[in-house]
Amino acid sequence: MSLQGYSAEVLDLLARAPGAGRPDGVGWVSGEAREPLTATHVRFHLQASAGRIAAARYEVRGCPHTIALAALAAAWLPGRAPAEVVLDVRALAARLQAPIGKLGRFLVVQEAIGAAALQLAGRPA
Repeated sequence: MSLQGYSAEVLDLLARAPGAGRPDGVGWVSGEAREPLTATHVRFHLQASAGRIAAARYEVRGCPHTIALAALAAAWLPGRAPAEVVLDVRALAARLQAPIGKLGRFLVVQEAIGAAALQLAGRPA
């Protein structure tokens, strides 16, 4: 895969992939979403404390932009209430210099986060 044409931020997030991988331990919930035409598959894992997201991890099968967006989202989520997890995918696409055609893949990230957040919201405190 050629990485030409990706922004420096995308390349950095792709190389470091902060927050990537399955979580260890208990107390995590997961949500996932897929987009079959591009084979994008995203799974987000969230852990809560005192009604707020304490930690986020992710697994992505997708393009470098989708992986970079998941990394940004995982860093943004801690400290937020489950109901506050709506990403501004257009702003993030602009930040990552992603083509408009990637918005559908970014919505897969949002859907996976939303599925996990719904599980957190339904858990007793």
